[in-house]
Amino acid sequence: MRLEKYMQSPVIAAETTSTLEHVRNLMIKNNISRVVVLENGRPVGIVTRKDMARRLGEGRAPWRRRPIDRVACSRVMTRGLVTLPPDAGVKEAARIMVEKGISSIPVVKDDSLVGIVTTTDLLRAYVENMEGIFKTSEIMTRDVITANRNHTIAHLVELMVENGISRVIITDGTRPVGIVTATDLSLLELADPVLGIKARRVLFVRKPEQASRPRYRYIRTLPFVTAGDVMSSELITAGEDEDSAAAAKRMLDNRISSLPVVNEAFELRGIVTKRDILKAMVER
Repeated sequence: MRLEKYMQSPVIAAETTSTLEHVRNLMIKNNISRVVVLENGRPVGIVTRKDMARRLGEGRAPWRRRPIDRVACSRVMTRGLVTLPPDAGVKEAARIMVEKGISSIPVVKDDSLVGIVTTTDLLRAYVENMEGIFKTSEIMTRDVITANRNHTIAHLVELMVENGISRVIITDGTRPVGIVTATDLSLLELADPVLGIKARRVLFVRKPEQASRPRYRYIRTLPFVTAGDVMSSELITAGEDEDSAAAAKRMLDNRISSLPVVNEAFELRGIVTKRDILKAMVER
């Protein structure tokens, strides 16, 4: 299984002199979360959405106070780029992603950028080539970080930061009833009222209902915001005895990065993530 079969090409790229405004617009226009940065036609870095949010918010350097149309993307890009040739194996790419904790690798031939492979691309390779090898229970993470529907948003954020994760499973006893992701939390607009009881005005973002006038936002005022207020309750799960390739396909089809794993009684047994899939690919 070579990268050239699964990599994305052509690649959306920018120059080191490009502004963050330009990079942001590329991400929005192309619905992507990363842009490779070139210098004289050679890849020298990469900018992700997380890079932009984190590095603009940390430190006190004067350039961080400039508008993004006056900040070069080289200020926030990740350097020391890890690359692979197109004839490299997907197993090698998976190993590097797991070891370095990264989610994409530019593909380079003769110093020229010819593609990029992401965890989603490797998920597709897993679906196509790993059927019947592992059960979900054999590759899942067993120690799942959970909360209940009455935990506050602040508690969920603490759990994510302390454990280096981007999702928390919401449970009712031993049964999963929802999930809250970092993306869910980023869609909330919280504001203290000037007067009255301590409350939060929460701006929810939702898809329009079929055959109805689109309504993308609505506001609720709550005494405080809990997991139950913001969790996604339409859970997509995997069975513990299910073929892991089938579980990976469900993740791919639904464009999600994890599945709670349940037994026949719908009790939470673990969670399988893209990272777990990559680890299984390396072990095979």
